[in-house]
Amino acid sequence: LHVHLHGCLSAEDLWNTGKDSYKNQSFMLDWYASEYEKAWGRKPDYRKYWESESGFNLLKSDYIFSEANHFDRFQANFNLIVALCPITSERFDIQEKIIRNVASQGLEYFEARTLIPFRLNDPEVSSYLRGLCTKVRDLNEELEMETKLVFSLFRDNDLATKHYRQIRAFIEVQPVLSQVISGIDFAFAEEGSPPKSKREFFKRFHADNQKQRPLDLLYHVGESFGDKGMASAVRWIWEAHEMGATRLGHAIALGADPENYKGRLITESAAERLDTIRWLINQRTPLETNGFKVDVAALKKEDQEIRENNSGFIRINYDGAYIDEMRSLQKAVAALLKEKVVVIESCPTSNFRIGQVLRPGYHPLKFFHENNLNYKVCTDDPGIFDIDWVSESQLANEIISS
Repeated sequence: LHVHLHGCLSAEDLWNTGKDSYKNQSFMLDWYASEYEKAWGRKPDYRKYWESESGFNLLKSDYIFSEANHFDRFQANFNLIVALCPITSERFDIQEKIIRNVASQGLEYFEARTLIPFRLNDPEVSSYLRGLCTKVRDLNEELEMETKLVFSLFRDNDLATKHYRQIRAFIEVQPVLSQVISGIDFAFAEEGSPPKSKREFFKRFHADNQKQRPLDLLYHVGESFGDKGMASAVRWIWEAHEMGATRLGHAIALGADPENYKGRLITESAAERLDTIRWLINQRTPLETNGFKVDVAALKKEDQEIRENNSGFIRINYDGAYIDEMRSLQKAVAALLKEKVVVIESCPTSNFRIGQVLRPGYHPLKFFHENNLNYKVCTDDPGIFDIDWVSESQLANEIISS
């Protein structure tokens, strides 16, 4: 589950792909180098990847995301895939290569996340979906592994709605071929895109599921929350579930030990905190039933102070009191999600690196395991992390036993 199709490409895959085509991809590779410089403060000379004796090692060093860092730097590394392996409506050799390689690892089921490039027009999208689904169907008949596709949608509502309608239209006219599509997912940077902004989309999605073959609804949430406190990030996780997401990607905020963030001072928008205050008051009974004390009087007082202050922002300090409060909130919400049989897709290496979890004892997977949540261990982007299913399983066991 939770694995991005092109994120399976290894450094060796990219080097081999580029050695015969990099000169023809100079425009996109220039873009890659420029974006890399913005994120890392240095501009890679990508030509050396294929023109110097140490080229492969240079590429691998720039590509592999090996240490904890911010998402924008991960994206800067990932852009090498975008530059070298553009998704088109005619060719699917890269996708086939990835699926064959995964099948060679002995897996029986592979649910790969991919996307619809925003530059394609409607006829091109139709051709792309038909070609990709045909390729997957043919490989399913040939290989001993079944592949399904999940389409990750951008957070922008207009673009997400456009791509979703294109997917539904394709399912309508290709009911048999489209059986390889199992669901949709919201992915990419989540800051500034709360689940509540997708409420109308979710309503349409569930209505469509009643009329057409139902799809799974997946949601990356609680993975990156530097723009808000943990309480609001936990609320986002709850809201994504409440609106109908059946699988939650990462959900780091729900499970990471708040001690991981000790000493941090977070700036959160006043509007976000007010939403969280209302949520805590509205959910008082189930939260208190599961051990989290909701001080309604204190919350109402805070609400009034925020409105009177009118600064637009509040500051949250991960001090001892806040850490203790968040641990209690995590346990209460986890108990509620367990009752709902929500599936959490936990990605150990990804959470250490993109999620910047500092040590195994702080990892959300340990919390999910100890609180008996329904979780799956997933690889996310094994190529760019330089991992595989075996190493990730071993890491999961180390986290759980830490």
